[in-house]
Amino acid sequence: MTIINHNEHLIQYKDFVFKNAALSEDLFSFYSSLFSLQYDSTQILKSAITDTTLVVDTTHYPMIHPQNMQFTEEVIAHIKKLFKEIATRIIQFQPGYSFDILLSNLDTRQELYKEIITALLLNDSAFEAIARENNIDTDELVFLAINVYKPLFVALRSAVLDDKTDFPEHFDAFCPFCGFIPDMAKIVESKNNKRFLHCGLCECEWEFKRVKCVACGNENAETLGYYSWELDEKYRFDYCNKCNTYIKTIRIPKQHDAAQFDLTVENIVTTFIDASALKMGYSRQ
Repeated sequence: MTIINHNEHLIQYKDFVFKNAALSEDLFSFYSSLFSLQYDSTQILKSAITDTTLVVDTTHYPMIHPQNMQFTEEVIAHIKKLFKEIATRIIQFQPGYSFDILLSNLDTRQELYKEIITALLLNDSAFEAIARENNIDTDELVFLAINVYKPLFVALRSAVLDDKTDFPEHFDAFCPFCGFIPDMAKIVESKNNKRFLHCGLCECEWEFKRVKCVACGNENAETLGYYSWELDEKYRFDYCNKCNTYIKTIRIPKQHDAAQFDLTVENIVTTFIDASALKMGYSRQ
């Protein structure tokens, strides 16, 4: 499988981004730099993965169990490098941020690399505790951790699953590969209007029921709905009035190749959809 170069897709959206004030020029440059770094890192890590069975078990969902993850010294060294490089990029964009304590602790406590990704995937209170111990806001650590570990998990998913989107007996909203949450959804008209979720970490895609809340599992159609963007109705957000959450969705018309839509980039360039959803009282899961 060819690893997606998100920066190439982002550049194609440059006019769209500035026309719709989706990103500032500085933020556009930040993501362009970040995506380029992640693309190169994914290629390196894919070559460094020598035995995926150390971290992946394809007999159950999710296929990765965080407590059982084992990484080579080469992989750990690259993750360490990514923490420093991505932290530097964030600080260049947001000078008020500081990751000095975290980076120092990562230098002296190698087990912290596994603790961070384990807590992130399990979505437990340990993650907030790690953030407090390192004097970082939880949301800041979430953003940093996702972007640091994304190349590794994309490389793992690519090595194990290729382009697989069919996962028998998996009907849940968590990613069947890594167990993380979806960041966006798509409805593909050419595939009988099937709905697919997109993992925010490993970028796996899997089919999910059309009329069902991604956050709470609500299937009552009277409390579920969507709002389309008036300037381009392929963009919308699906909402749930039971838990007051939403997920951004792109409806891909039959005449378009679904493979041409990069949901990682679509998520970044549709901040105006988030703004509308938040203004109406909904929140992301």
